[in-house]
Amino acid sequence: MKFSAKMILLVMVLLALSLAVGGWAVVSTAFHGELDAAVSGAQEEMKLFGMTLQALCLRQSSEQSPEAAVLAVLRENPALQNYEYRICDSKGAALAGTARNPGGAVTERDVGVIESRLVQAEGRTFIHTSQRLLLFGQSFGLERWRDVTEVFTRAEDNLSRYELVMAVILAAGTALTVAFTLLATRPIRRISRTAKQLSGGRYEKRVSVTGSDELGQLARDFNAMADALEQKIRDLEDAAQRQRDFTASFAHELKTPLTSVIGYADTLRSRELPRARQLEAAGYIFSEGRRLEDMSLALLDLFALEREAPAMQSVSAARLVSDAAASAAPLLEAAKMRLETEAEERTLTASPALIRTALYNLIDNARKASEPGAAIRLTGKAEGTTYRFTVSDRGRGIPAEALSRITEPFYMVDKSRSRAQGGAGLGLSLCRRIAEAHGGRLEFESREGEGTRASLILGGGEA
Repeated sequence: MKFSAKMILLVMVLLALSLAVGGWAVVSTAFHGELDAAVSGAQEEMKLFGMTLQALCLRQSSEQSPEAAVLAVLRENPALQNYEYRICDSKGAALAGTARNPGGAVTERDVGVIESRLVQAEGRTFIHTSQRLLLFGQSFGLERWRDVTEVFTRAEDNLSRYELVMAVILAAGTALTVAFTLLATRPIRRISRTAKQLSGGRYEKRVSVTGSDELGQLARDFNAMADALEQKIRDLEDAAQRQRDFTASFAHELKTPLTSVIGYADTLRSRELPRARQLEAAGYIFSEGRRLEDMSLALLDLFALEREAPAMQSVSAARLVSDAAASAAPLLEAAKMRLETEAEERTLTASPALIRTALYNLIDNARKASEPGAAIRLTGKAEGTTYRFTVSDRGRGIPAEALSRITEPFYMVDKSRSRAQGGAGLGLSLCRRIAEAHGGRLEFESREGEGTRASLILGGGEA
């Protein structure tokens, strides 16, 4: 059963019970009040009639029997005939009366005690009142009846009218409850509908939020959850796409050197070559093998950074700059380039080996982008709580549309030139992971034909 149906059913049951109990209480109170008034009136009339009869008997003196004396008093006072009554002797035998006998009898009670009870006869209801009177020294029973059928008839009429009113109120209450419940549960239905759309892959769907009550807050919380879910799914999709791109790029990067290695090895294996051609083939095999080795080592470094955090220690920033310059010196000398360095001293908390690797890769990228004989500049500068290592060159520069992708694994702006220089597109990916492992980041500023400025920014250290 739906929540709205449960709410409607619950309200209807409570409303019906409230109306039934309340109506019964009102009708019952009115009925008993009227009936009690009728009983009190009947008892007052009995009391008055008994006192009148006793007073008349006291004024009468007779030598007759008590029964005859009482009958004589009744005959001599015609005013008593206006009342309905019955008088019985001490044995219960009727002596006189002016009304039919709807039922009832005088019980053996004390003289003067008035009793009343309801009796039914001929489809009508009466209040039967009785008492014992002491007349002429003997006990007599006096009975009277009061028709109260109208009291019961009015109670039944009132109950019937209330049932009609209750039915009207219940019908109106049902309509209002249905309308209010459907209106109040509209956010729940919207959330349910949106949840189904989300489960069907429409992650952009959101609940239209109205109101500031609990359901409105629930809708806002649902939208926040949907935002987080959509972002997480997008991240997973991006990660899966990057994984596919990585696999495809890795397979492609393996194919080129392996093709060269297999081709030259087959040439050496299948035919006799002059010494110069043998050396040339062996050189290609060696260079492509070294390229595969460098790619494998770079991948191992990337995987290591993914699995565990590097070991940190206090290290001098100026020492890191000088070590990176010493490592890159052979490459730069072979290209007839010079490296200018300048570093502001500061003690950093970092992994010296990883920082040197990152700086070496940045210098190597600057070398590949520059012409022979060009100058490359490596600087280190403290900036508040951070420290910035910067490698600048005046080489070819990077196109603006490529800046956002240059740290992706195997991405190369100029693939043919990069491969010719021994690159595999993993250097900047490794630099980015090293920066992230140190709580830092990589920044690039570049213009085509004017050069590139690459910065490795680390967290704060000790001044």
